[in-house]
Amino acid sequence: MGVDLAVVTGGAGGLGRFITQRLAERGLCVVIADTDHAAATQLVTELQHRGHGAVFVDTDAADVEAVERLMTQAADLGTLRVLVNNAGGWLPGPQYPEGREWRRSVDLNLVMPMLAAQLAVPMMINSGGSIVNVSSSGMGSRAYSSPEYGAAKAGLIRFTCCVANWADGHRIRVNCVVPHWIGLDRARHEFEQLTDQEKQDSGGLVEPELVADTVVTLALDGESVGRIVVIRADREPYDVDPGSADPHEHRLAQ
Repeated sequence: MGVDLAVVTGGAGGLGRFITQRLAERGLCVVIADTDHAAATQLVTELQHRGHGAVFVDTDAADVEAVERLMTQAADLGTLRVLVNNAGGWLPGPQYPEGREWRRSVDLNLVMPMLAAQLAVPMMINSGGSIVNVSSSGMGSRAYSSPEYGAAKAGLIRFTCCVANWADGHRIRVNCVVPHWIGLDRARHEFEQLTDQEKQDSGGLVEPELVADTVVTLALDGESVGRIVVIRADREPYDVDPGSADPHEHRLAQ
């Protein structure tokens, strides 16, 4: 098929919207996998109005059948070039161990991204495809308020490293972006409620445009393999080795 596709889970709003827009601007037909019908439909209309290709596929990114259906539909639409496992986040309500839904959080933030990547392999094999996982809160060693979320995001980082050899065996590159607190609307509101000391301790907010640009660079530059790129508000994006406390000297090409 002649259409080159990028699948973005959680692609209708928040960080996903920025990623979707940038991939569309780079000439890919973007498959927006989301449950927010209104936001996704509006985004598809906006992109198509600007001459870009975009399709909405209703997808619960924590559900096996929904993810399988998403990838089947994508295979019917064109050639999968990029998969961005962006969907994720805390689930509302009590967190582990009090919460009863913690396994769904692990599914959303780790298991389903692994499933999507697995299903992408036969669609991308030997074609130079690219997968970018979006992690968060997975690099720290401190106690964390949502253990299931932190553990799942840490698992996504390790998963990325484990499949770096897909570049040799399948010609599929897998990388991971690890942004700190992203400056989306809700985060900005919460940030403004902090004291000056709390703002300083938080490290500040990362611009979503920078995160999206980093994701797209890793997806399309053709050279990045198995990279874990951390994005903080106080410095340029930098690589880390999860097995080491020290960042690599390599910097992401802008």
